[in-house]
Amino acid sequence: NAVVNGDFEEGPWMFRNVSLGVLLPNNLDAETSALPGWTVESNRAVRYVDSYHYSVPQGKRAVELLSGKEGIISQMIETSPEKRYTLAFSVGDAGDSCQQPLAVTAFAGDQAMNIHYAPMGNMTYQPANLSFTARAERTRIAFYSVYYNTRTDDHSSLCGPVVDDVRVWEASGAAAGRQGGGALLLGLVVYMVFSLCFGM
Repeated sequence: NAVVNGDFEEGPWMFRNVSLGVLLPNNLDAETSALPGWTVESNRAVRYVDSYHYSVPQGKRAVELLSGKEGIISQMIETSPEKRYTLAFSVGDAGDSCQQPLAVTAFAGDQAMNIHYAPMGNMTYQPANLSFTARAERTRIAFYSVYYNTRTDDHSSLCGPVVDDVRVWEASGAAAGRQGGGALLLGLVVYMVFSLCFGM
């Protein structure tokens, strides 16, 4: 995994009896950030939350994105130019009565996508993937909330989607080969069925 602290387990200390989370200060680079490896590069803070008081997709810590595009977290990761990579992460609902809908915009280099939170069944988080081609030896990944959400119980407190378990890995040639082989086999099966049905 090319991402530093992608599970957000390293971060500022939080007292067990404090349920508000920790607002991470903005405009600090990765070296001075309270969240190792990450930069809060926008005008507004984001919230560092724990599993004792919030719903967290993985582990005990995560980041709740507040204030729409004004609350961005980002990281520069090491990549090889012209190599294909996959950015994987989880989007969740913090369980703090946040007004729906919840959605995250994810960036990886020159690629971007919106993920709308719509979990399956009883799941409290949703996995997502974004494929990209690196253009340089360092690539920026970033996340922000699509909407400006507030809590339904007071309609004024900011809230938003939770991001967790961020990973980046190089797309292997073996995986591509398996996908190509699967497509070839599927094509052969379709041809055989077509031949049997139509006597070709």
